[in-house]
Amino acid sequence: MKHLCVKRILFIFAMLGLNIGLVVAQSDASPRWSCDIHAFEYEMAVYFTLENNQEAIENLSDYEVAAFYRHECRGVGEIQTSTIEGNNTITYGYIRIRSNQMEGEALTFKVYDKVNKVEKYTTQGVTFKSQELIGYPSSPLVLDIGIPFIPGDADGDGFVDLTDAQVIFEYYMGETPANFNEAAADYDGDGTIDLTDAQLVFEYYMNQ
Repeated sequence: MKHLCVKRILFIFAMLGLNIGLVVAQSDASPRWSCDIHAFEYEMAVYFTLENNQEAIENLSDYEVAAFYRHECRGVGEIQTSTIEGNNTITYGYIRIRSNQMEGEALTFKVYDKVNKVEKYTTQGVTFKSQELIGYPSSPLVLDIGIPFIPGDADGDGFVDLTDAQVIFEYYMGETPANFNEAAADYDGDGTIDLTDAQLVFEYYMNQ
């Protein structure tokens, strides 16, 4: 018991000792994502479409898509329609993503279901590179929102709470927590499970 208390105290001090900003998007209302385009020097673009468990989503206008670096919104998508050969129309998403670094930032996507009023997630991401174009209207990047876990739910109990932040911290310190989900623990999607992930989950819990 004493060992567990010491671990909890060390964890809380570690979380409070970090200084990482976080913008929390509530899932029960429109996230109202926005990006100040004048705050960034470089940009890239992505054409995208949505799937749910590998099944195409037809009504893209029912969803809002945004790109993030950690928890900072770097661009909000828009739905466009084009006419191609044979007067066929195609619908796709287009998003311009901004950064103050020419390349290297690991970007993730969040998707808001406007009909069911819930925020969804995708495991697909891109790496920022100035002036790069990913996808085309006829061959867009596929973002699948049917992922089987909740980002941050490191212990797999269906909730993102203080326990998740603690087990991420324990994993980072070299322990192997029970039922640990590495994909969910990588909260910022940068491919590494570290103190940043624990801090972001901790701040998410504190701001609910």
